[in-house]
Amino acid sequence: MSLSHLRPLNFGEILDGAFTLYRRHFSTMFLTTLIPFVPLLLYWAGFAAVVRTDAPEEIETATNLANLISIPLSLLPYFLVYGALIHQVARALEGALVERGEAYRVATRRLLPMLGAGLLAGLLAVLALPFLIVPAILVMIMFLFSSQAVVVEGKGPVEALKRSRALAKGSWGRIAGIWLLTMLIVMVPGSVVGGAVFAVAMGGAILSGNIEAMTVLPVWATTLANLLSTLVSALTTPFMVATLTLLYFDLRVRSEALDLQVATEGLAPAS
Repeated sequence: MSLSHLRPLNFGEILDGAFTLYRRHFSTMFLTTLIPFVPLLLYWAGFAAVVRTDAPEEIETATNLANLISIPLSLLPYFLVYGALIHQVARALEGALVERGEAYRVATRRLLPMLGAGLLAGLLAVLALPFLIVPAILVMIMFLFSSQAVVVEGKGPVEALKRSRALAKGSWGRIAGIWLLTMLIVMVPGSVVGGAVFAVAMGGAILSGNIEAMTVLPVWATTLANLLSTLVSALTTPFMVATLTLLYFDLRVRSEALDLQVATEGLAPAS
């Protein structure tokens, strides 16, 4: 699939298109996602080396502190990866070479606007929570394509939110369905891995007769769960970004005849 062949796509075609893009560029997109998270992998490996205690209270305190410190180690790489993958999907749809270095450079230049748009969208979703979960979800759907607007169109944070809201208008149910199914596909592998680690840790506690200590996960289990979670995320995130970026272009086809614009003028990401 390429931009020159874009047309209004149905539910299944968007998911199939995302799988196809990911399969064709698997190694590049997987490494694009994994490399920025190497410091986080090293951080959790170091956690196991530093924390040497069997006391549940001490393990819980150390784990909570480690999780807090890991937030900035996760946040910046996440936005960098997200922007790089959006650029790669856009380039793939153009039929161009999907390069990792170019994607990182583009994402780095657009990192602050993406952060700004993401934080604003998150703040608005939090402010909507007192009005029940549904309004918060609607806010998230409304601003789901702000990063695509930043990377592909070169929008600023506020402009990107407005652009995303305009694209989502009139397609809330369809966007919600695709988004929720995509999240389910992405979350299942991580849940299976996390459940497997917990089951192994619980089995070890039962065999050792130390079931009382399982009020918190042992250090090795916390470390393994975080390492595997990061690796699984590197496998699933490209599919999620490909799906949402393809949906973004589909909304543009439906609302502004993007397919006709491409046919007559051509299109390249603003970056």
